[in-house]
Amino acid sequence: MAVAWVAVLQMVPWGEVIKNAPKVADGAVKLWNSVSRKKSSESGQSNTTGVVLATDIGAIGRLEHQLFEAQQAIVELQSQVVQSAEVIKELASQNTQLVAQIEANRKAVTVLGVVVVLAVLGAVVQAVILFGA
Repeated sequence: MAVAWVAVLQMVPWGEVIKNAPKVADGAVKLWNSVSRKKSSESGQSNTTGVVLATDIGAIGRLEHQLFEAQQAIVELQSQVVQSAEVIKELASQNTQLVAQIEANRKAVTVLGVVVVLAVLGAVVQAVILFGA
């Protein structure tokens, strides 16, 4: 199982992932800023005209109720968009940290591999010297 993970991780172009991680984080920050700005600027606007064309009081009440429900749905959707942008921003930040840690681990494993090879080579040389093969 571990061999399969190593094979998958070796196929990932880590150089490209690391190079593009800041772009992903910047994009998430821009999205967050854009969404939060839109929400604050749109919350103060009201486009009601006060013109009533229908004479049926029941119809007017139903329309007002539908309008109120639509406005509530819009506010809820705007809140969800802001929350989604916040989650995306946080995920991009975590992705950047994860990529940096994976790169550090990759370098550490490479150094460890070199040390192991040198230790094995030293042990072989010492065995040859001791046993006079």
